[in-house]
Amino acid sequence: MFGKFKTALMSAVGASELGLQYPNDLDNESVTDLINSNLPITVETKPYSRPSFLGLTNEETQVSADHRVRPIIVPRDLSRLPWCAGYAECINAGKSTWNEDQATAMRGDLKLTDSNTSLPYVMFSMFDGHAGYQVALTARLHLHRIILERLMAIPGDMILTEDEAATVRGKELVIGAIELAYRQMDQMVEQQAQRGGGGCTSLTVLFLNGRLYAAGAGDSRIIMVLGETEKALTRDHTPDSESSRVRGLGHLKGPELLKGQFTPLEFKKRPLQRDLGSMILYREPYMTGWAYKVMSLPDLRLPLISGQGKRSRVMGTIGVTRGFGDHGLKAANTGVSIKPFLSSQPEVQSVDLEECNLTERDCIVMATDGLWDVVSDKTAASILRKTLAPDNPSLEYRLTMGAQELVQAARGRLVGRAWRLKSEIQENGEETEIVSMASVDDISVMVVPLYPYLCEHRQWVKTQQQERRHSLNSLPQTITNDTT
Repeated sequence: MFGKFKTALMSAVGASELGLQYPNDLDNESVTDLINSNLPITVETKPYSRPSFLGLTNEETQVSADHRVRPIIVPRDLSRLPWCAGYAECINAGKSTWNEDQATAMRGDLKLTDSNTSLPYVMFSMFDGHAGYQVALTARLHLHRIILERLMAIPGDMILTEDEAATVRGKELVIGAIELAYRQMDQMVEQQAQRGGGGCTSLTVLFLNGRLYAAGAGDSRIIMVLGETEKALTRDHTPDSESSRVRGLGHLKGPELLKGQFTPLEFKKRPLQRDLGSMILYREPYMTGWAYKVMSLPDLRLPLISGQGKRSRVMGTIGVTRGFGDHGLKAANTGVSIKPFLSSQPEVQSVDLEECNLTERDCIVMATDGLWDVVSDKTAASILRKTLAPDNPSLEYRLTMGAQELVQAARGRLVGRAWRLKSEIQENGEETEIVSMASVDDISVMVVPLYPYLCEHRQWVKTQQQERRHSLNSLPQTITNDTT
């Protein structure tokens, strides 16, 4: 396995993207100054690029986009990601010219307002673009800055508050900051709608004050793997999973938003012309049960939500209901705008890492739907445990090996002209027939260890306590000197 890993490393070179691409590679202090300046951000059309921590040259970027080979790309310099987090990606099988996934990472110190304290943080984000790469690229370059800006607006004493009796706890303010940042990001990319638009899903993981914050908007996903258990920290936002919200909006503002082209009702069976006047099963958006009604002409309108699961669509057009962009998206053959039914609001979950009894092999997995469409949470966790279990090579290499193995599991191998999932091995050593289709989408996977952050946070808390004790111990001496 290690030999295969070394071979994969040779397909990419590494560089640092610990944060956004600011002019002249500004350091964290300069980034903070830029945030505090409140300068307006102009969204420009940027040339295509891969995540900066990969450090690909233009030539290597071209090679990484080979749809026939679909090479698995990993960083060569593993230290360019915090805690040597694992990362791997591969391009789609021809759905789009470029890999439209993007990812970034950032480490720094959050300077708390009205305080001399700086709170360490680490952020990871991942974006899955559709109908073009531009929105995902814009989010990669700007979302971290917007989140930091929102966090810095929180009073320093409030962001550290963990008292259950407090009116608002620090974690609630952090969640609010992330939610506001997502809305601001979506407003920013709206400027691109006149140039073609497109959109992207978004995942963000923030480590701050001993907590992990997992935010998701769209059908990318984050899972936490602790020991022998795994748990999804985000849920997929599809027309099927958000049917009640989408159809409810159509029910409330039907004349304004649906333009007489779609119906927010759900039918047990698609109504046909010949069913007019007969009794059919239906339900309103607010219903969980079913009822009968006499079918009329309005029931023949196109369904606002069609299909099920990953095949579900809003107005027969888009299969995700949250994320950034899609401001100019129209339903085919109707001209009805779809954006009002889409949301940039993330669902955010907070985890107190002190309560998790962490070991060095406990991780989170961030991945786009290229992985999750064909690999279950349970299977992904099993693959990761198996890869991280050995003592050699060192864990920093095995994290990237884990990401690589997950991408490999979803990409499968080329059999004839189709990508197929890895076949099962029978007891006699012969392979079973390969029948399962592999993922033909872009696949991006990040494996982030949890224990290193907890160690860093504990050290930060210890340092803060020592500084407070030193400050208190020096106070009586100062008073005595003043009296004298």
